[in-house]
Amino acid sequence: MKNVVLKIAVLFVLILPCVGGTASSAGVDMKEGNWEITSETSMAMEGMSMPSMANKSTYCLTREDPVPKGKQDEECRIVHQKVTGNKVSWRMECKKGEGEGEISYHGTTYKGFFKMRVTEDGQTMKMNMKLAGKYLGPCPKGQKSGATGETAKQMAKGQEMAAQAKRQQAQMQAEQAENTKRGEALVKRSAVPAEERGACAQEGFGRTPECERKSGDLNLTPGEYEITIEKVSKAGASYTPIQVERKSVCVTSEAPVPDALGAGTPRHVKRGKEKITWTETAAGRTTRGGILYRGDSLDGALTNTMNLAPGQQVLYVTKITGRRIGDGGCVGGRDYSAKGRAYSAKRSIGDSTKKSGGDSGTHTDNILKNPVKGIRNLFGF
Repeated sequence: MKNVVLKIAVLFVLILPCVGGTASSAGVDMKEGNWEITSETSMAMEGMSMPSMANKSTYCLTREDPVPKGKQDEECRIVHQKVTGNKVSWRMECKKGEGEGEISYHGTTYKGFFKMRVTEDGQTMKMNMKLAGKYLGPCPKGQKSGATGETAKQMAKGQEMAAQAKRQQAQMQAEQAENTKRGEALVKRSAVPAEERGACAQEGFGRTPECERKSGDLNLTPGEYEITIEKVSKAGASYTPIQVERKSVCVTSEAPVPDALGAGTPRHVKRGKEKITWTETAAGRTTRGGILYRGDSLDGALTNTMNLAPGQQVLYVTKITGRRIGDGGCVGGRDYSAKGRAYSAKRSIGDSTKKSGGDSGTHTDNILKNPVKGIRNLFGF
């Protein structure tokens, strides 16, 4: 709605000179010169009316140039004009609307009306204008037609506003296109690893005697790892900018999954020699995660999918890559390094949600509590 009102306001400045200019015809009883054009405008949109607005402008009317030519023609143009005695009528077409008007002249005065309908982003604005004009005197020296005085300044400002809005729209579209390109690439790179053949089912990520006997030791060298975390979110067809973070964490057989991918004790975990994968489904959210171990390096991904309503889906994707950089302060399954983050394999899912405010699970929980506010915060509107 705000965009519609703003564009109507800009268009309003551009329309008035065109309205005044339609009057100049050889058979009309109109005195050429500088005219004051008065208008009273009312607007309504989707059953909601707005207070009337009064406006005055000055314009040089001549018979040689009945319809002003300029940048305003990019938005609107007069497609039909008819003169009957001292009455002038016309029809106007714009990129996103149309209008019609009529003026009756009496030498140094006139009265008339103008009606317009504009549609923007599926919203329709109706505008009605009462018009009146009076002759002020000769046109400014050296000027034959066009806006005069403050009106000329307002037109220039209105055209600059329109140009600025166009530039901002082009910039937003370029940013959205870049976000989409980068987001799609990250989603493609963030495919969750497939479950390892022969993987052992367990609860939580930590080492268990049963799975250790079945699958053997995890192909992981414990220690301090430097990891790169990439995150992106998608709602409908719109992507957020990618967030990138780098930090050092402790990774051990007891705590093999960095908090960036998951924390707590998921119920459906498959642990093999090369991979750990897991799935969770709760409260309209489906989580799939997996991490591949290569001795001194790791590569993992997490996806959270939420269905807010039919046809309204939100996707969160987290991608991590890491390499071992030393022993650091990793002792006994905990991270005592100043660079790292404390991790307990026994931490519950509830504790994880409270303490790791940056993970995808927390974000989706917040959106489930208040979907509208959550989506607005996510995409910044």
